[in-house]
Amino acid sequence: MMTAKTKLILGEKAVYYSQPFIPRQDTLPAFVGREKELSLILAAWMAGNTNLPMSPLLVGAPGMGKNRMIYELAQMTGRELYIFQGHEDVTAEDLACSVRFSDQNNAVMDYILSPLVTAMYRGGIIFIDEIGKIRPRALALLVSVLDERRYIDSTLLGERIEAHPAFRFIAATNTADIHLLPEFLNSRMRPVISIDFPPRTEIDAIILKQYSGMQREIRHLLDMFWVLWAQYNTTAHKLSPRDAIYLFGLAAKLGAFENAGGDTPIFQNEPSSSFDLNQNLLCGIKQAHLEQAFRILFSVSNQN
Repeated sequence: MMTAKTKLILGEKAVYYSQPFIPRQDTLPAFVGREKELSLILAAWMAGNTNLPMSPLLVGAPGMGKNRMIYELAQMTGRELYIFQGHEDVTAEDLACSVRFSDQNNAVMDYILSPLVTAMYRGGIIFIDEIGKIRPRALALLVSVLDERRYIDSTLLGERIEAHPAFRFIAATNTADIHLLPEFLNSRMRPVISIDFPPRTEIDAIILKQYSGMQREIRHLLDMFWVLWAQYNTTAHKLSPRDAIYLFGLAAKLGAFENAGGDTPIFQNEPSSSFDLNQNLLCGIKQAHLEQAFRILFSVSNQN
């Protein structure tokens, strides 16, 4: 819900900010590795009186942890993070400003600054995810944001918004969509950083850190995980961090479900009793749960 604190005056119009994204650290997958990529982004963002920050583009397959890297960068730099999700129906004005009926008076319209313009105004980080899915006609609005002008013109507002010196831009696209980006934008998003599949050691480190409360069991389960991966991975598909996190996550939930009494027929429970969905997921993972998670998640993906 928007409050008075999110409101500002541009020209003669009262407008509202978009809200920043504040990740809950307790629910995020553990962050491991990617030191080279993070260092390159931070170096590209360096700026001074006569030198502007660059606007990196992350390119990689789904599940590589691109979003997770951005959350880490926001925390490292102490800046507010704003996220804009790209898709085929985005218009140029969606990137600048939108309107809605006011909560106080339905005859009045509220102006809402986009996450991009809010980040520019407040000196935050804007992350445009899946930028390759946005049509070139809409992306043309970004040209003045990404060169030495560092401003955006909103037709709806009738205003020009200049970027705060602390404003930083970064975008990401899946590998399959990189060819859809127009050259006028491609030439302004530099450096292009490839986010590749991590090595096995990095996957192990992610899982070990995420399940640090059960070190003795998790090392054995990791060995079994790679055995199962070799059995199920019949298409030479490379393993993404998301694949590993989801597989272990489902195994943990299957274990918690069993510990909560889910192995008995559910419909035999008393009608007046409720099934408790809040359980400790850091205990009770067994090899059978990992095998079941592979059958549920990976067998289906192999059929697609």
